[in-house]
Amino acid sequence: MEHKQEILQKLKSRQQELVDQAIEEIRANDDFSIVPELVETLLHASDAYLIARLTTLLADVKETGLTTLLAERLASAGREEGRANLLRVCWESALDFSGHLEVFVNLLLDEDFVTALEASTVIENLNGDIPAGRREEAIRFLESAETREGQAFLVEGVIRHLAGWEEEE
Repeated sequence: MEHKQEILQKLKSRQQELVDQAIEEIRANDDFSIVPELVETLLHASDAYLIARLTTLLADVKETGLTTLLAERLASAGREEGRANLLRVCWESALDFSGHLEVFVNLLLDEDFVTALEASTVIENLNGDIPAGRREEAIRFLESAETREGQAFLVEGVIRHLAGWEEEE
């Protein structure tokens, strides 16, 4: 994409018309080499309209490399508030994030309520094949973890979900 910086400037403009133009240009070119920059923009975005448009755009990406990119960025993002936005992309996407179960489990345990809620939603929507050993390990880890007030029910729900998955096999 020749003019990434122009597109990124439009996205950061806070003007809905320019945001829409940038999104449509990305879709029209079908060139997702800009995806890493979009992930960063979403991570730091505070404008609700921009967040909604970028979330929808990224959730529509079908390139499997997005799973690794998002998981790595989620794991390295520190305490940035925008992690909940990245998690929303994960559970809205049709891509298989099951290979990154541990990232979502850690976010569930270590983050604020909104981020933990998004992480639990991702885990409950994983649709890939997670080996029984990894699920059992995640369950043991969650069962032994200390949970903060208000998040225990999220952890309990994820444990039930992962344990129920084993019963279906």
